[in-house]
Amino acid sequence: MKSTYKRRLGFYGKAAFCLVCFVAFFCIFAIPMGLGNALNTLMNTAYDLLTGTVFYIMAIAVIAGALCGLLTEFGVVALLNKLLSPLMKPLFGMPGASALGMVSTYLSDNPAILTLADDTKFRRFFKAYQIPALTNLGTAFGMGLIVTSFTLGMSSSLGSKVWVAAVCGNLGAFIGAIVSTRLMLFSMKKAYGPDKPALEESVAVAEEEHSFHHKGLLHVLDALMDGGKKGVSMGLGIIPGVLIICSIVMMLTNGRPPAQYKYAVVQRISESGEVLEATKFIEIPDSGNYLLRVSPESSDSYWMKYYEDEAEPSYSFASGRTFTEDEVIHVGFPNIGFGDEDSRYRLVLYKADETTKTEIDLTRDDVVGRVYSGLIPAEAYRGNSGEGVGILPWLANRISFILKPLFGFSSAEAVAVPVTALGSAGAALGLIPDFIHRGLVNVNDLAVFTAVCMCWSGYLSTHVSMMEVLGCREHTGKAIISHTIGGLCAGVAAHWLFVLFMLL
Repeated sequence: MKSTYKRRLGFYGKAAFCLVCFVAFFCIFAIPMGLGNALNTLMNTAYDLLTGTVFYIMAIAVIAGALCGLLTEFGVVALLNKLLSPLMKPLFGMPGASALGMVSTYLSDNPAILTLADDTKFRRFFKAYQIPALTNLGTAFGMGLIVTSFTLGMSSSLGSKVWVAAVCGNLGAFIGAIVSTRLMLFSMKKAYGPDKPALEESVAVAEEEHSFHHKGLLHVLDALMDGGKKGVSMGLGIIPGVLIICSIVMMLTNGRPPAQYKYAVVQRISESGEVLEATKFIEIPDSGNYLLRVSPESSDSYWMKYYEDEAEPSYSFASGRTFTEDEVIHVGFPNIGFGDEDSRYRLVLYKADETTKTEIDLTRDDVVGRVYSGLIPAEAYRGNSGEGVGILPWLANRISFILKPLFGFSSAEAVAVPVTALGSAGAALGLIPDFIHRGLVNVNDLAVFTAVCMCWSGYLSTHVSMMEVLGCREHTGKAIISHTIGGLCAGVAAHWLFVLFMLL
């Protein structure tokens, strides 16, 4: 009787503990965002990931699977294994065939290696303990071509030395891949033993004897179609992990929606707030926080930095300029042509649709010149995709005193890029142009960004699903820890390689 009571107590105790943890975790999002907004953001983020990311990954998996089927069927993988084993085994502790996984993920994305790993003709070159490490190896080179191309594209902003950042970043990612893969192999060798093959002998023999009935062109088509079908299965298999894990990671990484406005209108108002006269729509440029030469019924103006001369800014943003949180905007009235010394003014900021607006009452902050200023308010949560609570960047800023010396960052804000790369390399790359524009990063930072974005490439979002597909879910934690250390080593290596290059 007592044992039954204890079992029931233990069962309900676990349920209560699970419920408390669930509610506490969800409150992290619900309290700052609001319950409705948090739920909408979760659903919208998952939907965007499904339509924009998962289907893209599935397409990659199908193409990679088709190529893998062709290369394995005609013995190319066996040849690569023979030729590259002397290089891959000392560096990565992996068979030479794994180099094909590195190339496929470098040209596409992390999950491309899964289709290779699912092919028994590819698996037969591996030991059982080496299969889970394919997750680390493939992720370390994921989106490599995209990240490198993006880095080289920054030459117009940071100068010709950007190619050095690209080279150092790729070398750093290579070093990070070695560290991550070796750490994972060390853990997996204890779990599986050093000699157990990845394929049972009977399966390997059957696969060795398997051949398509057709010859010539039909043989090629059969190999492509068979590999492509496996890619579809891989794409379906990663859906739960990507949608669940990546949605949560992105909400933990992203902050409030950015305040984005395209037009400004300056109004002279009465004591009761009635509009007495106003300018026409003044387009907001990509830089400048000081609006000068405003006049009623006119859209002519001049933008510059407050008390600092600046070249004429561009007006190329289709959806408007994004303002940072708590950014101050100034309006100057050097001539008595728009009201008088005792006038009151309001700044109205419009979004690209020309209807959604934010009103800011301006206060005078210069008694000599007629200069007024206003604080751009933080954007309210709306439950859209891409919103979040920004906990991971906040935690990273708390340890920036450690990260900044290791990576050589020129500003504390630069920490946001590698932290965002934990969930999405694409989102991390999206932060860089604004940081460059604001003068917060330099070429050394770009080298570190290249290495970390390439090595980590959103591994918190994909590791769970990749390990699930490989049938190694119980070792996901070890894969994540190994890759975290590998990514940090990649960033440190890129920084010091860049320093060395600059000394030569």
